[in-house]
Parts: sequence; structure tokens; C-alpha cells
Amino acid sequence: MMQTIEITRLEKPVNATIAVPGSKSYTNRALIMAALTRGPVTLYNPLYSADTEAMIACLRTLGLKIQASPDQIIVHDDISIIQNRPHELFAHDSGTTIRFLTALLCLTPGTKVIRGTQRLNERPIHDLVVALRQLGANIEYIEKDGQPPLKIHSSNLAKSEVTVDTSMSSQFLSALLMIAPLLNGLRIRHNGPVPSKPYIDMTISAMQDWGIDVLQPEDEGYFIPSKQHYQKEDCVVEGDFSSAGYFFAIGALTQSTITLSNLNANSVQADRKFLDILARMGNKTTISDRGITIFGNQILPLSLDMEDCPDQVQTMAVLAVFAKGITKISGVRSLRVKETERVQALKNELAKMGIKTEDTHDTLTIYGGNPHPATIDTYGDHRMAMAFAVAGTKLSGMKISNPQVVNKTFPGFWNKLRSL
Repeated sequence: MMQTIEITRLEKPVNATIAVPGSKSYTNRALIMAALTRGPVTLYNPLYSADTEAMIACLRTLGLKIQASPDQIIVHDDISIIQNRPHELFAHDSGTTIRFLTALLCLTPGTKVIRGTQRLNERPIHDLVVALRQLGANIEYIEKDGQPPLKIHSSNLAKSEVTVDTSMSSQFLSALLMIAPLLNGLRIRHNGPVPSKPYIDMTISAMQDWGIDVLQPEDEGYFIPSKQHYQKEDCVVEGDFSSAGYFFAIGALTQSTITLSNLNANSVQADRKFLDILARMGNKTTISDRGITIFGNQILPLSLDMEDCPDQVQTMAVLAVFAKGITKISGVRSLRVKETERVQALKNELAKMGIKTEDTHDTLTIYGGNPHPATIDTYGDHRMAMAFAVAGTKLSGMKISNPQVVNKTFPGFWNKLRSL
């Protein structure tokens, strides 16, 4: 029988401090870059979650020695030690793992097969494969065209220019950027809009921190000069604004004062923008040595574009339930190809709470008012569980099914919530 937990409503505002775990997005990028770096690299404050453990397991399958302890990961080897033999990789349910590794595997010897869970194998990868083939990669689809599993025969990429369609995922561009220093100079152009562009900024910022020059010419592309090497011995993974967002939201919803520690106030992470959204709703945040503190005040209906921070759309939708008025969120099209079809999942579960919604391909409109508690299905999606848990801090009787899905990115979420 599937487990269900009931959230305990906060009877009054609280004053609390929560330590934020390391960023999943930074941890998986750092693992890729460590695998491209000669000599051992130590990652401090990494996130251990289903997504990052999938990446570690795949790198170990390729033969890299990786030593993991509670507060650090040491990547002892780089891809130069990978042997010319068959490799079978399983990315579980991790989009970053399968996309970042698909690019990296084009530079390693042997015949590599990479696959994921049924849902991951349904998620798009076609445009990344098209781009890698432009560079000279030999990649075949094993089952269905355009989707994993993939078989990769290449061990080098000879071309120096590529155009990638980024309309489905910014991760395709990040994957190409991170392997670029190992090529003989690479010019990357992209077609169409880049959803979640701050994630590209994060990739470039991390590469620069590891000693790589990434140039951005006027044609809106990127140029990574040749003869560059990743150089790093120690890397501190900053706290995850995606994880922090749920507790910032709880602060706003319950008029609490909540400090989130272990965050970089100057971070380029996409979900730092959620603080600006909460400020527009009438809440105040301050930055101090202790962390970033939200002084919760109110939830106002807004009309806003969240294309740059899509991972907080579910949290925003839950907050909008409590706003007196209509909230319209645009920039949601990328949510339709995530762990689940997130827009439809939101509509289904908000309807259980008595909330009317409307949607187009790229918008979600929520008619806030008087929600009632419900038992929320999570669709195997970690962000559905955490976003609707926010509602349970205000509304007695909210229950979350399959709560362990949070292990994908934030295994400690329920303990942190309980501490409030």
C-alpha cells in the first residue's frame, strides 16, 4: 500500500532557521567537470539525492574511482582512464544525468549504452542527439527514435561548430558547453528561446570558476576556445535555492520569520528569482551572516512570467490558491515534459482542493479563494510533493501520497519541515 503522510498545520507564525542542502544542479555539474579534470577533485557540501547518486553510479560504472563521505565527494580519476569495452549505464530518473552524460560519452572509448526509467526514456533528448551528430558523434536509438535508451559509439568529436535547438530544455546547451573545452575550439549557436536561461548562466559561471573561458559573441552564440583544461582541486557546492524556495513560501504563507542558511546571496541559480516574486506579493527579505531571512506578510495575486525559474511554478501555484484573486503564470511550457506533465498534474490536484484553473500551452491561470484540504497525488514527482506540503502548513488536513519521491532532490525535506 502506498504511503501517505499528513502535514501538521502551523497554529501560529514561527521564527526558525533551516540549513539548506547543497544544490543538485551544481553537484551534477561539478561531478561532470571533475570527471573532465586531471587529478583528484574534492567536492564539499555536495547533495546526496537520487539524481546525484545516479550520476555518481554512472561515473563509477565507467571506471572512475569516486570516494563519497557525508560532507564531501572525492573524484580521483578522469575520463582518460575509461577502457575500450562495452559500458551499460542506468540514469534512473535523472534528466541532468542522462543529458550531461550523453555528451560526455561521445568523448570516451568503448560502446556505451545509456538508459533510464520508463518516464526518463519518454523525456526529450532528440535535439541533443542531433547537435552531437553535427559534431561527428555516432549515436543510435535502441528502441524509439528521439528517446533513450541510446547506444554511443564515438570516442571523439571532430567538428568545431554546432547549432542546437534549446526550446525543449536548457540542459542540451549545458551538456555541450561542459564538454567543449575538450574539443578543438567550439562555436555553439542555438535555435529558438532558451527556457530556464539562468541554468545556462549557472553552467557558464561554474566553468569559469574551473578556469574555462566562455565567450559570448554578438550572434547570441557561445565560443569556447581550444587548449583549455578544467583546473580545480577543491569545490564548495553552494546551497540549493530550489530547495530553499519551499521554506521561503511557507514563511510568506504563514506570516513566519524563516532564515535559510548555506545560501549564496549572489547566486546565479534560477530559483533565486523566487525571492523577487515573494517581494512582489508583499513579503520582505534580508541578507545577513546568518543567511537569507523572509519576513512573511501576505500572498497577493500576480500576473508573472516564470520561464526562467520553472522549478518554482508548482510552489507559486500552491501559494496562489490562498490569494484573493486571479494569478496568471506564463512560461510554463517546459513543465509539460518534466518528471510528469506538471501543468496537468497541478490542475488535477488543485481541483481536489476546490480551486478553478485554466491553461493554455504556455500559461496557467489560478482562481484563488477558499481552498479545502485534500489528499494529493504526487505522480512520481518530487516537486509536487514539496509544493503541496507548503499548503499543509496553512490548511489542516492536507495529505501527501508517496512522500518518498522527495528523495530525488531533497531527501531531508520532511525532517526539515518537521523541525518547524
